[in-house]
Amino acid sequence: MEFGAAYIQQPWFGLTGYHLALPEQLIQYFVSDTSDSEWQVVGDKWFLYLVATGLLCTLGMLGVKFLRKQSAPNPQARNWSLGETVGFVCLGFIPLIVLCFIGWKFVVSNANIIGGYGLMVGMVFGILFYAFLMLLAHAVSPWRRDLYPRRR
Repeated sequence: MEFGAAYIQQPWFGLTGYHLALPEQLIQYFVSDTSDSEWQVVGDKWFLYLVATGLLCTLGMLGVKFLRKQSAPNPQARNWSLGETVGFVCLGFIPLIVLCFIGWKFVVSNANIIGGYGLMVGMVFGILFYAFLMLLAHAVSPWRRDLYPRRR
């Protein structure tokens, strides 16, 4: 078995044509039932849905933070403590988990192939991916002092 992405021709989201097939070794962790003939396509959709959900939640939470900081009455209120920032990042876990469950049940539409194990692995992956993106966004933005305070 070759480890790497490959292009395969299969119907995907109702469209026919080529789509990126992710490595089997990666996708098998996100599905419970690999005996079904369509497990790779379902796993690809589920993984890409998780990445899109993590990215969407990150952008949404960064947008909310931007609006809250811009609407602050004075410059001192724009400075957030480490606790406020971590709490705000953790608050983003709620819509992420809800969107993961909605995607598992309704969007991917093969919840029996993904199974409960795939749902849990997907939620953990989504949370870790979201947290990584939020840390990265804070590290490269002017908000870095909210998460990485200066030492005195």
